Amino acid sequence: MLWNYRLPLLRRWSLILALSVLGYASAGPKPSAAQSIKWRSFDTALAVADSTDRWILVDVYAPWCGWCYKMKRETYPSVLTGTDLPFVLTRINRDDSDTTHRYRGRRLSSRQLAKALGAEGVPAVVILDAAGKRVMTVSGFVSPDLLVRILAYIHTEAYHHMSFDAFAASRVE
Repeated sequence: MLWNYRLPLLRRWSLILALSVLGYASAGPKPSAAQSIKWRSFDTALAVADSTDRWILVDVYAPWCGWCYKMKRETYPSVLTGTDLPFVLTRINRDDSDTTHRYRGRRLSSRQLAKALGAEGVPAVVILDAAGKRVMTVSGFVSPDLLVRILAYIHTEAYHHMSFDAFAASRVE
């Protein structure tokens, strides 16, 4: 008698779980939006930036980081579109100790590189100039609006003569 009572309950919970998973999988932007961004390896990004005189945007992430996935799905696709971006895009996994990169005459693991770029936590956005010198590091989740302001700050080269806060305050309409 107890078995017959539980079976429909288990089926109900299985159905609820299945519907929840389907609903979650179909929510949010489609993967193609995030996949259309041209992410390069770090070493390639340095070479391309140097040869084309562009800045480098480094997305520092970790596989377990929910905010990192949110930025990859929502922030980057809504801001980093088009083929004529003045930024070369690259990503590094802050938890990866096996992959190595050449940076400023040294061979560093992704973990060591993230630390050298000032990314103590994840997510983080690091901006490098064409020569690979760090210009700015922003830790924590970056909304699309904030990323637009950061990129404008860099692209207008305001970072040479004013703080980001002063730049952002001067752009308030």
